[in-house]
Amino acid sequence: MQHRDALIGLLTECVERAEHEPLSLGAVLDRLEQSSFGLVALVLCLPFMQPLTLGPLSGVGGFVLASLGWQMMKGRETPWLPQRIYQIQPGLKTWKTLLGICRWLVNLLSKITRVRLTHWTDGRRGMKISGGLIALGGVLLAIPMPIAPFNNTLPALAMIFAAVAILERDGLMILVSIFWQVATVAYFTVIFALFFIFGSEAVNWIQTHLPQWG
Repeated sequence: MQHRDALIGLLTECVERAEHEPLSLGAVLDRLEQSSFGLVALVLCLPFMQPLTLGPLSGVGGFVLASLGWQMMKGRETPWLPQRIYQIQPGLKTWKTLLGICRWLVNLLSKITRVRLTHWTDGRRGMKISGGLIALGGVLLAIPMPIAPFNNTLPALAMIFAAVAILERDGLMILVSIFWQVATVAYFTVIFALFFIFGSEAVNWIQTHLPQWG
């Protein structure tokens, strides 16, 4: 759909500009400011589509996305984000990574999404459902788990599919988002249980095996 091509074009332009000058995240967000919450949430989730934690950035990103979801639930017409988010300047490598992830995601969505179950995506009800899922995903993303792989990826997937549900008017993506929310909660529960039962032994095991995810 049109928004897919627009997003790819925008990130491609950002990569080209970043090759010559520092470029802030605001360069993307300013262009999306009047767009749907779905597109803004989608862009903000892209950096977290990797197996390893981003440290404090995961916490900040989680709270920002939770705020975005809350705004959707409350019926705000356009997204509001903290000014500090606009000032972040990703490097050229990061911009290229974001573009690569976006292309992969758009290719996947073109194969699996279509208009269906629109009573879950349209109108205020749809915004509340997707907003609630994005808010929950943001909270899960913000939970500090510095040594557990996929603690970013799972909640990011849940939020991405919630955003896609609105963008594509595909209610099935709501169910997919819920699946990833449940998977995230289950995964975090297992990790915390391992820490509680085995203590430092669990930490040492994860630290030993973590490099294989890099």
